[in-house]
Amino acid sequence: MEVQSSQFPPFVFFSRFCYSKIVLDVTHLQEILETVWNWQFVSFRNTLVQALLKQIEEGEQILDLLEGFYKGDSIRGVGSGSAGVLCLTNCRLLFFLSGDTSSAPEVIPLASLTAVRQKRTNAFTQLVFQKREGEAVFTVGGRNFNVSSFIEHLRRLSDFFDTPSTFSEAAKATSDKLEPELVESQKVRSKEGGDVTNPSGQATDAQVISVRTVEERRKNVSFLLQEARNLNRLLLEYERFNNEPTFLLRLIDDLLYVAYACLGYDYQVSEETKLFLLMCFLPLKQQLAKDRTLIVNLFKYDSLSDYRKQELLEHWKVLSNEIYKKGGSKPRTHLKSLQYVVAYDEKNGTNHFDRLAAAFFTFAQLVVKADGTVTKAQARRLLKVRTLIYGEQRAREDQQAEDSERATLVVTKEEDEEETLDEVMEKINRLIGMEKVKEQIATFINVIKVHKERERRGLPVTPLTLHAVFYGPPGTGKTTIARYLGKVYRCLGLLKKGHLVETDRAGLVAGYVGQTAIRTDEVFRKALDGVLFIDEAYALSSKDSGKDFGQEAIETLLKRMEDHRDRIAVIVAGYPEEMREFIESNPGLRTRFNRFFYFDHYTPAELVKIFEVFMENARFTLTPGARKALFAYITRKCEQRDRTFGNGRFVRNLFERVVEKQANRIAETSPLTDEILCTITAWDIPEIGEVDEMGPERFVE
Repeated sequence: MEVQSSQFPPFVFFSRFCYSKIVLDVTHLQEILETVWNWQFVSFRNTLVQALLKQIEEGEQILDLLEGFYKGDSIRGVGSGSAGVLCLTNCRLLFFLSGDTSSAPEVIPLASLTAVRQKRTNAFTQLVFQKREGEAVFTVGGRNFNVSSFIEHLRRLSDFFDTPSTFSEAAKATSDKLEPELVESQKVRSKEGGDVTNPSGQATDAQVISVRTVEERRKNVSFLLQEARNLNRLLLEYERFNNEPTFLLRLIDDLLYVAYACLGYDYQVSEETKLFLLMCFLPLKQQLAKDRTLIVNLFKYDSLSDYRKQELLEHWKVLSNEIYKKGGSKPRTHLKSLQYVVAYDEKNGTNHFDRLAAAFFTFAQLVVKADGTVTKAQARRLLKVRTLIYGEQRAREDQQAEDSERATLVVTKEEDEEETLDEVMEKINRLIGMEKVKEQIATFINVIKVHKERERRGLPVTPLTLHAVFYGPPGTGKTTIARYLGKVYRCLGLLKKGHLVETDRAGLVAGYVGQTAIRTDEVFRKALDGVLFIDEAYALSSKDSGKDFGQEAIETLLKRMEDHRDRIAVIVAGYPEEMREFIESNPGLRTRFNRFFYFDHYTPAELVKIFEVFMENARFTLTPGARKALFAYITRKCEQRDRTFGNGRFVRNLFERVVEKQANRIAETSPLTDEILCTITAWDIPEIGEVDEMGPERFVE
């Protein structure tokens, strides 16, 4: 059977995809698979390569791959079928089970197919392969954005693939079941001259699919219920893995983090996504549920009644708090449970990692696609989650810790560069306090947008300056905002990288004549295309400038800022009065810095929230009495504060003191349970003056 490609001439297409089994090896096969678009989305690539090496015959061409759920003759599974990858070659279809290299794949010769039906809804995309005897069904959750290339390759190989009109007619036949409000919406749009119908008067494929029926919604929720049940069964199999009593808790913790990574900072979570997450986690974290009978009956049936849906959704706030609590702390470069399994597999020659990793990635896909839509931001998040799940395995295969660390740094940098403006602003808005600063940043973004629109229309514009002055007491988040501001500049196209280089007088000023300019130049070059943050910048200015090299640093900076005014943002920071004197000390500084951000002291309530972040990161909990004592202590300290009050630094020192007091209190306790180790009581909160005995917090960096 001859295969043609619209993108490559026949001989080029053949040279890229056709290879002989005689000369085929792992490296060669991997190189060829990398040219297949859907290969990057396959969860168990290493084991699949081994399986393909055993199955691909001489001259056989791999055209595409697709991950999903399969039901056929020998492979059935439960619910939607067995998870795995469907491989399309020029002569057959092969389905490989997830993580399984020993079992032979189920094979469907293309010559045996009599029809291929495509069914697309907001809940799933399904391919039904009708054979001379029986049929096989392949299902991908949601309106999968990887299906298109697979379908196109399949269509080129067959003349029995159903046309879009066939599906349109099938969808049209169900139009009498449409939800009333959607039908009315279609009628209104039709009257207003909308795009409901094509010129022939028939609904197009995409337009019919966009209208969801009550039945489709129910089927979607039932599909998600089946997948939640499958996940629950799999995780419970690992409840006592390797006689490790806390392993299941690690799995759940990592699964919560994956959910957070999929949701990002999206507060408009669809109802179907909420239901899927609730169905997954409530049976695993039963303490979150008000009514245990809800959990007991959850998996008894294959569908979910409207009453049960509402019962589940009542728990969303509690679960969402749990998800954001796990994800809002320090970003992870790997998942601890999977890291543990990798070490176990290496020691025992088992293959648990592929199984669990496939389950994690399937879960991530369903979270993203539960409502049947995939935005560009969600697609990016899914790729990041894939790196999070499989990155540790790749790092171990490299067997070099330094290479692993460098790879992690590269991934982190790429992830930062991929952030959208909305995602960066969500992170800024989630910061505690700093409301005025947040408003100023939002206003500046609006100014930039209007500025660019005027430029586009050829209207006169005023010069823009990216430089800024941050002034206020210490420990109020100036460095953090500077880092985020660089990302905002990058998203707006004002800076190419938007990275942050932080320095102070010691980093710019040398002890010999002529050396300061060289050192300042070096720091400046590192910050090009990003943000140069100079803390306590007024230390560069001296009243007796003739005996100080700080003035040389200022003059060098001013010249470089002029030479590269479109490639850098310089932010100077420090106490209010000193920063005012610093800016007024030099005419060049006054003309270049005209944007000012004031960082006020945190309120007692905000400082308590910051303390709670430290607590959550270290998995401590406060008793009600401890919370009351903590608030009283912080309030009293705020009443006594002066301009050098440490704010966030004060809270960090306070937290360290509280942990020390707790350690002294429980040191002789036996046995030490998790509850004892993680509980902070009122006895652990210091009295006024107790922290100061360790040394003034204002001097702690």
